[in-house]
Amino acid sequence: MSYSKKNNALIIFIDDDNREQVQRQFEGSLGQDQQKILYRAFVEDTIANCLNLHNVSIRVCCTKGATTRLVNDVVSSIESSLNPEQKRNLKSSNFRVLESSGNSIGKRVARCFRAAFEDGHPAVALIGCVTPTLDQQVILNAFNLMSKMDLVIGPTHEGSYYLLAMSRHIPELLDEAKWDGGGEIYSQLVAICRNHSFTWQELDLWYDLRNPEDLEFLVTDINHFRLVGDEESASRTERVLGEILKDLPS
Repeated sequence: MSYSKKNNALIIFIDDDNREQVQRQFEGSLGQDQQKILYRAFVEDTIANCLNLHNVSIRVCCTKGATTRLVNDVVSSIESSLNPEQKRNLKSSNFRVLESSGNSIGKRVARCFRAAFEDGHPAVALIGCVTPTLDQQVILNAFNLMSKMDLVIGPTHEGSYYLLAMSRHIPELLDEAKWDGGGEIYSQLVAICRNHSFTWQELDLWYDLRNPEDLEFLVTDINHFRLVGDEESASRTERVLGEILKDLPS
């Protein structure tokens, strides 16, 4: 199967700075080895979940070095546990692991978007790897909304975003925001849209696994999956959490 530029593109953004920030947030609650294992499970489940999407080109953009090695190792290790459709999508040329460059998160995000649009994709969405329970329908809904919106934002409780999607390359959005400003990024993007009269749509509020308290939301979501008969979603994260909870003092 050849690489399709007609497909919308989904960027899974896996960044060194983000990885270190996520693991640092769990200090005091989890040991370093537990932080690393849990983060890896987030990456595994996020990639596996996105491999269920139809007619979407997946671009896993990661920082050169340790993060790229982690992603390539994850891609190799999860293949045997994927269902037939996921395996086909993983082996397709529409799944790519790409190295991101730039001396800040903002510049790396901007270059990932620009590269996807330069490759000819009509619309591009970006998510991180700390939302392993994110419903695939949320991503598809974002692509549907982009038929009439410049920007679609999925806000988090902390004022950041769990999904960011654009229907065209908008340099102002990527260049004017201070991406390294943490939780302020959502309000910045909205202000830029208003200043430039860009159209935008907000998705439902969601959580982004950056704090120990967020694990409660995660456990609730996983329990819901199992109650409705879904044994696949976030299964790797569930297994790791089970091991961590088992090791905690009673």
